[in-house]
Amino acid sequence: MTKRSPELAILIAGAVIVVGLALGKGGEQSKPVSIFSTYDSGANGYRALYEVLRGAGLPVTRFERALGVLDPSTKTLVFTGYESDPSAKPLDERDAEFLKHFAEAGGRIVAIDAEFAGKDDVAPGVGTSLRTAGTEAITLARNPYTAGVTRVRGPIGWTFPFKEPHGVPLLANSKGMVAVLYRVGRGEVIAITAPALFSNKHLRDADNLRFIYNAVAGHGPAVFDEYIHGYSDHLTTWAVLPAPVRAAVWIVIGILALALIGANVPFAPPYLPEPPDERDSSDYITAIAELMRRSRSRPSDAVVLRDAILDFQHRKEHA
Repeated sequence: MTKRSPELAILIAGAVIVVGLALGKGGEQSKPVSIFSTYDSGANGYRALYEVLRGAGLPVTRFERALGVLDPSTKTLVFTGYESDPSAKPLDERDAEFLKHFAEAGGRIVAIDAEFAGKDDVAPGVGTSLRTAGTEAITLARNPYTAGVTRVRGPIGWTFPFKEPHGVPLLANSKGMVAVLYRVGRGEVIAITAPALFSNKHLRDADNLRFIYNAVAGHGPAVFDEYIHGYSDHLTTWAVLPAPVRAAVWIVIGILALALIGANVPFAPPYLPEPPDERDSSDYITAIAELMRRSRSRPSDAVVLRDAILDFQHRKEHA
């Protein structure tokens, strides 16, 4: 049985991994993830909201670059939760500092997310949300943000606790505050803990649309941050590729590297095959003697042995 080379085993294993990754990608494509993006037309997407706001004449646009290059004419910035986005670009400390300066300079931030982490969150001055459960919230304050709004309806999984009040409660249920307004410098922040309320699926429920319209309107040009959801107007070819495809490329590169190493770097002593079965003259004579013994031809043993020796010498001379 021939021995398989280690390079072949490596290539086979790599091929299995790549095929498995491709099958996994196929499963993802059959069940796409819907995210809180204005480009998404799925159940969680904000495509309907964006189109309604534009249709109503509001100056809204999509922003697809790092926050540091945001147009100074922007007065309202809307960003939504991206924790479940497969291509998300999370905000970092520099983004948090930018948001703080943006609000202090008079901008309005509409932060629509479920999990707020207090002082560790990118939203400036925001409180800490806690996991709860509910499907409805009512208005608590009477101001321009709640004009025409009685209640909102949809999945509400997180709220700000009442025992840690922060700012002016706009929406709340029995578990806590769902939307809060507070000041930061000369600007303001509206923090909302239920992003599903304004999704394609629930935008028409109760007064959901009226509330988010009030939150975005009336404060100059507004932008929806799509960069955090993985969209960019200056992506490279590599960045355009889906994450599973990039992973597959790195796997193939790793397979080739291992194959090259295995072909050029010895990891064990060289394999020496068994020597071929070559018989010499002594084996020939021994075999003839054994035949003679078995034949029990005693009178002619000497003659047979002589003839065998002569035959061997003759063969040897002509070899």
